[in-house]
Amino acid sequence: MGPTGEKRWTYALSKLASEHVAYAYSTHYGLATISVRPFNIYGPRQVGEGAIQQMIHRALRGEDIVVYNDGTQIRSWCFVADFVEGLLSALDADLDVHSTFNIGNPQATVTILGLAETILRLTGSRSGIVFRPHPGPEVEMRIPDVAKAAKELGFRPRVGLEEGLRCTIEWYRKQLDSGA
Repeated sequence: MGPTGEKRWTYALSKLASEHVAYAYSTHYGLATISVRPFNIYGPRQVGEGAIQQMIHRALRGEDIVVYNDGTQIRSWCFVADFVEGLLSALDADLDVHSTFNIGNPQATVTILGLAETILRLTGSRSGIVFRPHPGPEVEMRIPDVAKAAKELGFRPRVGLEEGLRCTIEWYRKQLDSGA
């Protein structure tokens, strides 16, 4: 982790603190609690500043896709349906103590540059890729270890990256075509 005054690290620190509060509550009151750590969730209807959503929008509009630094940062992407399945499994779990679960898809791992190139290919876009310096601190690799979720919840992500991207692109393309 880096300086707590920076936006990225303040966010990370707040997540860690909330897990500790849940653990303390569980220990003090004897009530099982659950913390879920989502890893790069994407899919139809996503709003905000998510990389996949932004890249798809730009590709569909024929605009250049921005990739920060050299694009070698590594991420694992989890389709929203897989995340929801993992979350529901965690909520349904019969636990006696506080448990923390990583929910993501380590099989859907790619560099940011590879993601941009895949989105361009799947959209059929002729957009270019523009490299820019990252405006803040950057995490070079983010791949979830989902072994505990697999063992205790039976969590197994099912949607591969290209399948999830195709579904997501189709949804955004329909939104763009309808003027929404």
